[in-house]
Amino acid sequence: MTVEKQDSNNVGFFVAREETNRVLPGSPEWKTREPNSFNDMGGDYSLLARRPFNPSRQRKKGAIVDLDANGGWNEDVTLSNSVDTIEAVCFAAARAKTTETGVAAVAATDDFTVADSADYIVGNIVFAEGFDNTANNGLHVVNGLTDGTHISTASALTDEAGAAAQSLTVVGYQFPAADVVASVVGATFVLTSTTINPTTFGLIPGEWAFIGGDDAGNQLSATLVGFARVKSVNTTQIIFDKTTFAAGADTGVGTTLRIFFGTVVRNEDDPDDIVKFTHTIERTLGRDDDGRQSEYVDGFVYNELTWNSPLADKVNVDVAGIGANYGTRTGAEGPLNAASGTIIAALGEDPLNTSSNVYRLRMAKVDPATLNPSPLFARVEEWTGKINNNVSPAKAQGTLGAFDTTAGVFEVNLELSAYFATVSPMTSISENDDVTFDAIYSARNKAIVVDFPLIALGGGRLKIEMDAPIMVPLENSAAESDFGHTVLFNFFPYIPSVGNA
Repeated sequence: MTVEKQDSNNVGFFVAREETNRVLPGSPEWKTREPNSFNDMGGDYSLLARRPFNPSRQRKKGAIVDLDANGGWNEDVTLSNSVDTIEAVCFAAARAKTTETGVAAVAATDDFTVADSADYIVGNIVFAEGFDNTANNGLHVVNGLTDGTHISTASALTDEAGAAAQSLTVVGYQFPAADVVASVVGATFVLTSTTINPTTFGLIPGEWAFIGGDDAGNQLSATLVGFARVKSVNTTQIIFDKTTFAAGADTGVGTTLRIFFGTVVRNEDDPDDIVKFTHTIERTLGRDDDGRQSEYVDGFVYNELTWNSPLADKVNVDVAGIGANYGTRTGAEGPLNAASGTIIAALGEDPLNTSSNVYRLRMAKVDPATLNPSPLFARVEEWTGKINNNVSPAKAQGTLGAFDTTAGVFEVNLELSAYFATVSPMTSISENDDVTFDAIYSARNKAIVVDFPLIALGGGRLKIEMDAPIMVPLENSAAESDFGHTVLFNFFPYIPSVGNA
């Protein structure tokens, strides 16, 4: 039977990272995406007609002379689905803590079987998922490295063979009892350890951590719990320059302090760390008489990403990119994602929302004299952050489409609408103050931090309407900070419940 139409509900969307430009690895991983909508997806051919002088006043048949291969879509942000996307748009590999799958549990020794115990240190807090036995899931503290492939825990584990779904991730560190003293030094919050070397945690300047656990015994005090940004790390101290709590001193007596950290993705300043990832994106288009058909763009580079945090809505991103080539696959040929590799299903997580999952939105002047400068606004209505790599296609004779892409200047701009309370924002604009902005979303014991360490403010013309609050619309330009990046994303695979918004 001849197919006469296709329905959009039959459309699927997959992304695979290429090994080199336009070349997939031998067994690619096809990540299933969950787009809400598409924009400029596919190939756009340029047809140039012949227009010679002709008494009949008619054109001659032309020819296809160019091809623009693009892709754009909108998708919701969940707590786990955006790392690959942020890596691609930041041109940087994620700085992840140790994580592995296929981990087994051994009851007799309360050990986890790992690939290499050297990847762990005593005191690591690890988060286990995917085990059939609930005793094996959840948080565990590493109390010994049994041998090269086993780490022991303080938990009572149940025997369970390693399966692909069983994972173990380092999510933090538990200090020995009474080991940490907290102090405020100038405009920094300092954790000083008596016996532990914090440089072994893998933290970098600009990264965020969550200080404190759910139990009082894992907190310095109830007032010193929350997120904090790392300024520097040395062999005895972690120094923070930004906190979500009012920093203060604490002797650490009676405390077995826990801190939590996660995966960092930022735009890198070292050229050796800048990586232009290319991808093949494929959209399935229903079935013809022979099977599933599809269209694809290869050599695809993520050019733009807009982080949307609208009022009373879902957090979502608009993604746009430029590819080298466009093609289609008939049902007889089958989709590329079915021809080779593995399809990774979407996790089906709940979206983040801007009503109950916002832990903090804070814009403040950078003040070297204080750790907690007053925010410029008490309340934010909505905000967006746009990353633009200014990518353009590289074209040459003999190639229909592009043979590669060229990356331009990395630009980050923010638009923010806030409730007006005082004239301090306009003062900061006129005086060209250094400003910083962070957005923290948390729910279900996970969190995402988006941090812009250095911003120049623009806009600021008040919006005053009848029977409405006075609003301040701002157009902000982010710039390279002392940390070496313009924007940083922190993905926390686990935070204690006290950190949920």
